[in-house]
Amino acid sequence: MEATIAAKPVIKVAALCGSLRKASFNRGLIRSAIKISKEAINGMEIEYVDVEPLPMLNTDLEVDGTYPPAVEAFRRKILEADSILFASPEYNYSVTAPLKNAIDWASRAPNVWADKPAAIVSAGGGFGGGRSQYHLRQIGVFLDLHFINKPEFFLNAFQPPAKFDADGNLIDEEAKEKIKQLLLSLQSFTWRLQRK
Repeated sequence: MEATIAAKPVIKVAALCGSLRKASFNRGLIRSAIKISKEAINGMEIEYVDVEPLPMLNTDLEVDGTYPPAVEAFRRKILEADSILFASPEYNYSVTAPLKNAIDWASRAPNVWADKPAAIVSAGGGFGGGRSQYHLRQIGVFLDLHFINKPEFFLNAFQPPAKFDADGNLIDEEAKEKIKQLLLSLQSFTWRLQRK
């Protein structure tokens, strides 16, 4: 009698970037994560979800329990995802306005972030966006997001050797390997939470 092993489900990850700049290093981290998931991780699909089309949060735009079309589409993407990957640049020791705006729209009733596993990557100067990550983790407590604890990914984008090319694409192989480990941790954590 052959043993039957149930295949683990494919994890659908919604990836958001807090920077709107096309050649953003943080957006480059998302592009790299998408490529790594396609080439080196079975059972994970990452979809970039753009936050740029979202209007600034204004509850006057909520009519009869519905939201503007761009917000409805965004909320649907988050709701359908199994987990979330944030690329969070650091502005003034915190998350960026576009990212906070997206977070706030998706937290409107019903909160579509609730019970989602999540991970964070960031690139920048000095601490590599670390303060924004810690602030995002605080926000996640209220939203009922469940962040992986390890590995953390902070990248000092300006420390030699070069980490990105002129188009904002990640070229550092060590950083790519760290992103792969973070994605594997997110995948494992997502599967574990789905079993409960």
